Amino acid sequence: GGTELADLAVSLAYNDSWYNWPLRAAVQAFTGIEPEPDNLGVVNDLQTNVARNLSVAPNSIPRLRYVGGGSSYGGITKPFISGTDDGVVPTHSACGATSANGIDSCAGNLSMAGKVSSQNGPAGLYYNHYPILMSEGANHSDVINNQTGNIAVPVVNNTVLGGLQIDFASRTYNQRAWWQLWGSGDRYVEVPGSNQTSLSNLLYTTLNN
Repeated sequence: GGTELADLAVSLAYNDSWYNWPLRAAVQAFTGIEPEPDNLGVVNDLQTNVARNLSVAPNSIPRLRYVGGGSSYGGITKPFISGTDDGVVPTHSACGATSANGIDSCAGNLSMAGKVSSQNGPAGLYYNHYPILMSEGANHSDVINNQTGNIAVPVVNNTVLGGLQIDFASRTYNQRAWWQLWGSGDRYVEVPGSNQTSLSNLLYTTLNN
């Protein structure tokens, strides 16, 4: 689904005006390169429209998605990305949403923190794309590396996709905010103990059982 940061990188590569230096700094943090025409390489393919055109072809292999909503690079990239993001990839892209509109969750009834409530979720998902885990605190590096400490939230769960058993453990609980003096509070769902391991390890151990 691409990222708006790639769109910005390509735009800046052909506009070197001095007043664009904050934007260039954000792009350089994401790409690791100075945004110049000869440096773009694969960044061209990560532009939102380009990446979406590459990913829409039907595929018999399920695309399993795990999605973060944390901050990368000190938050410098967030103002340039539509909706919630992991500091690099927007949620609409990470979830496999059919529209590039900004969204805050991969589900319309579950937040990235696991709160069961109405959310600004995708209107639809691409064929055979399945968001299986979300984590509000995980940034782009946390999602792909071995960082621990982030609670994972199961989205598509207890099903079989392409012969693969998706069966994350889940726990449902109620929690009251400090200002909620009565009632049972809000309902949450999580993968118990997920903050003790990395998202990548959680995926491997669950799907490889």
